[in-house]
Amino acid sequence: MNARDLVSILLAIDGGDRKLRDLVYLHTVDALACLAAGAGAIEGSSLLAFYREIGAGDPVSSAAGASAVIRFTEWDAIHVPSCATPDAMAVPAALIFAQDHAAYVKAVTAGHAVGVALSEAVGGVSALPETWPGLFAAPAVAAVSAAIALGLSDEQVAQALVLSMVGSSGRNGRPSGMPSARWLVIGEATLKGIRAALAAKAGIKGDLELLSPGWMKGQAAAAVALEPGHVDPLAIARVGMKPFVSARQGVNAIQAFRHLLEKGVDPDALDGIEVFLPPVAAPVASRPLVPEDRLSTIAHLGLQLGIAAFEPARLMDVDRARPFNVEVLAFAKRVAITADDTLVGEGWPARVVVTEKGQTREGIWPQADGEDAQTMLGGKIESLPAKTARQLQRVEAALADADAAAVQEARSLLMKLTDASFPRSEAA
Repeated sequence: MNARDLVSILLAIDGGDRKLRDLVYLHTVDALACLAAGAGAIEGSSLLAFYREIGAGDPVSSAAGASAVIRFTEWDAIHVPSCATPDAMAVPAALIFAQDHAAYVKAVTAGHAVGVALSEAVGGVSALPETWPGLFAAPAVAAVSAAIALGLSDEQVAQALVLSMVGSSGRNGRPSGMPSARWLVIGEATLKGIRAALAAKAGIKGDLELLSPGWMKGQAAAAVALEPGHVDPLAIARVGMKPFVSARQGVNAIQAFRHLLEKGVDPDALDGIEVFLPPVAAPVASRPLVPEDRLSTIAHLGLQLGIAAFEPARLMDVDRARPFNVEVLAFAKRVAITADDTLVGEGWPARVVVTEKGQTREGIWPQADGEDAQTMLGGKIESLPAKTARQLQRVEAALADADAAAVQEARSLLMKLTDASFPRSEAA
């Protein structure tokens, strides 16, 4: 499958479709909410300062900084089987160039489709930890989103795609320290993708046969040939939003435990807490806790359940700079995690069993009546400072009404959130 074949599928997307437009706008506001939350965090603020310094506030650098910060939050949407997180790249890259609703919707949708396709083909979750599928696909997401938003020809979109993927591997190592290269590489991938789109616009040509079976196999042991079946024009519908700042492997367990708390379970009275996860999800959720390491506090499921029990507002704490309460840390040590082969499904279902005075109660998630995306987004926006929340709500309303200036308003908010003059206390 060459780049022209792949792009021909993407360009069949109807940017005027109402259901698709609603999905894109939902993901747009979610990405901007993540950006607002991340901009107020110490590390997020440092990333934005870096991109302002190298780009002097130009839109392309702002988009790169926004991508890095959205992904940094670990609150952005994810396609679970492939580990693709295309919102972080597609929304900023499309916003800075799109001039109307239809172009923007098509650009973001196509970015999601190519991101999921490449992430699946490189092996998805099976490629971890050597290859990070989301990073591997990130330049292509940005390139396709930017190229379509710019209104480039079919041939130019295909050229932008291959130009963006030259030299990509998805291998990031395990960077430590803060600010971390883990997030910088996402910004750089977005920058590379946007530049690839601009290069294609300028007439620069690449190898349209680049994404060959041999090339794909060279990216990861789990990689397969990229086939038309990998490319789902409606992939955005399968990219799910996160209700909390969390590794996606643990989100359903947190939801199941919260459901038990709502039913009257007293966390202080529990004798035992056991969580059952799919084998593929258990290793991340059960890694040793290092309270000083932000990512550790986000991934460690025991700590997340302790937060849910004793500091629930901090489930939406992106920064994780303040120490956690003694009760939270003590609770984390009592949570046992077990890999369970019977838990199947692409959304990584979870079962939580608690014991109190010899009696057991069980929570399972997802449920048929689980929280919908709009409810999740509302909670995310409400967790932000009032001024920021109001700004997001105005953009959300304009997008929902298909206001002619809605895309420009969303772009204006992205630029404001990445600007040095935006008060960080308001973004936190």
